Amino acid sequence: MVNHYRQIIHPRIPQLAMIGYAEGISNIVSNEMRCQWVAHFLDGNIELPSIKEMERDVKLWEDNMKQYSRKFYWRSCIVTCGIWYNDQLCRDMKCNPRRKKGLFAELFEPYGPGDYNGLVHK
Repeated sequence: MVNHYRQIIHPRIPQLAMIGYAEGISNIVSNEMRCQWVAHFLDGNIELPSIKEMERDVKLWEDNMKQYSRKFYWRSCIVTCGIWYNDQLCRDMKCNPRRKKGLFAELFEPYGPGDYNGLVHK
């Protein structure tokens, strides 16, 4: 398994983005979020941190997957922390990660694909 910054780009090869290379249909929403992240990155709206910071983030992600997935961490699935991951991508894209309308909805309604519409501005 090769870990990438934000599960998209390798810290030492930022010109190469990989999306959906080791995942299934259950992660289609996360893959769409990654595509939107790449679109923001290509538009110049996302500035990458230093290589050391990206490698530190990759190591943190890998340690988290090892802790929660045990011996199957190499088959890691983003679903275990999908909202947190999507919130990180939203922050990178300078979008509000709180996508619901109102506090009650934010606390009690589940997040779905429709909550992340319109993150890429044309």
